[in-house]
Amino acid sequence: MNKFVKSLGMVSTIALLAACNNGDGGAEEAGEQDETSTVEDNGGNGGNVNLAVWGSSPAETNALEETISSFEEETGIEVELEIIQDNFQDAMTARFAANNAPDVFYLEAFAAPMFIESGVLENISGEIDDVDDFFDPLIDVFRGGEDELYAVPKDYSTLALYVNEDLLEAAGYSTEDIPRDWDDLMAFADELQGDLEDNQAAMIFDQTLARHYSAFINNGLDPAGEEGSADFTSSPEAIEYFESIIEGKEAGYLQNPQIDMGIDSAGAAFGANRAAMMIEGNWVISALNQEYSDLNYAVLESPTINGEEQSMTFSVGYTVSRDAENREEAIAFINYMTNDGLQQWSELSGTLPPRESVADAMDLFDNPVLEPHVLAAEYGTVWSSGESLPVVASAFDNYFQAAVNGTMTVEEAMQAAEEEANAELDRR
Repeated sequence: MNKFVKSLGMVSTIALLAACNNGDGGAEEAGEQDETSTVEDNGGNGGNVNLAVWGSSPAETNALEETISSFEEETGIEVELEIIQDNFQDAMTARFAANNAPDVFYLEAFAAPMFIESGVLENISGEIDDVDDFFDPLIDVFRGGEDELYAVPKDYSTLALYVNEDLLEAAGYSTEDIPRDWDDLMAFADELQGDLEDNQAAMIFDQTLARHYSAFINNGLDPAGEEGSADFTSSPEAIEYFESIIEGKEAGYLQNPQIDMGIDSAGAAFGANRAAMMIEGNWVISALNQEYSDLNYAVLESPTINGEEQSMTFSVGYTVSRDAENREEAIAFINYMTNDGLQQWSELSGTLPPRESVADAMDLFDNPVLEPHVLAAEYGTVWSSGESLPVVASAFDNYFQAAVNGTMTVEEAMQAAEEEANAELDRR
């Protein structure tokens, strides 16, 4: 999930494009379809749909192409696939500006509120099969203000607690000793650190808001604010949570792989036996299994905060351009990829299916490595919260880094981040 939008400048551009395109004979409103143009009336033959996606791993690209082939064989609709290697959001903005947007394209949950608000997406409410089968947080993030649906999740990732069982056993512990709640976990990590080697850390941490947004929520605070303004300071419990991270950093039982270990990623540090625990996404599983095949590890659900379950969820969906030339074919494609073809896509790509029925069919709830991630789909906080989130996240990341570096206290960092974010939001 590394395609996050970094600026709201894109939003005003897309909004302007939408305004310029109003009334130019775009797609029909949902529910007012031309009965003669449906895929069903075409007998499932003919037509095409163009699809734009970002560049991904060879495995995911191959999985997409194979699932697309299955769709083409079943429907007779040809899919024109375009893989965009450059900045995807910038490319989409340029395509809308040129009145050349694809029929269907990937939509990051993080960017969904901005695209929805801009008016360039098609309302596909009532046209997606068995919506109730999706995990609620995953489908709801793609809804607009009046509960209209503008995209459908194709897959997702969640965070879970990874445990190096060999390091734990060597220190005299087992996974059963790991506490469920965050505060107790920090106390355990402090204790564990004394039984590890000097170059090892009890736990790895990441300092970005994308990893801690759910902690804010569980402490009664939405940092993006109900009115779109930043709020990092109104919850003492949230301040205490982030102070616990700084305390762990200073004591040495929480370490950042890049800053403290000189290692590129958390997965690499964990796989190299440099850390006993890490909170990471299911995207690390393939690398752990392939590059560190001798590693014995277990996966647990993310720690609770204030006694409540929490995790972060990252999701990508399929969306339809408002002026899609092949609207009906686009809807048919999305329905196939997120229903009949979903298990094929999920098994080939190694991604998690957003439908509970498909997770059941794939026995994911019985998979000890994947089950914690799938369970989190039911309660995780999706990384998405209105148009202000990119600005809010940028301010947090900048100033919390100062707290990690020791140049500011957590309270000072949160106050400064809040002021900077709100000043930027006011300016925009």
